[in-house]
Amino acid sequence: MPDNVTLSAKQRRGVAALLTCPTMAAAALQARVAEKTLYRWMALPVFAAELKKAQTGIIDTAAGRLVQGLTQALDTLSELMATAESEGVRRAAASEWLSQCLAIREQTEIEKRLTALEKRL
Repeated sequence: MPDNVTLSAKQRRGVAALLTCPTMAAAALQARVAEKTLYRWMALPVFAAELKKAQTGIIDTAAGRLVQGLTQALDTLSELMATAESEGVRRAAASEWLSQCLAIREQTEIEKRLTALEKRL
């Protein structure tokens, strides 16, 4: 199928079903096609590209929501570390804060190294 061909209505239903169903069988049932048909469509570059595009959109939306909640999450952890009556809660909040700091630092270092490697290539 050439890249400029659009998906049929059934294929669009298939993409939507694959985004929301936990299994291929459930997606096929929801899309009202045979499971074998879904597998065949997934081998088509145009179908696979549309599925990937839709998945990327969902991930981008979720990432945006996560970023929007960062300040509130940090405020909550900070408040728990400072004011929680339970030592266990304070310790857990502090541990989570440290874990996230280390994860961010590690990710930043990986990105720096990857950028340096890309520049060399």
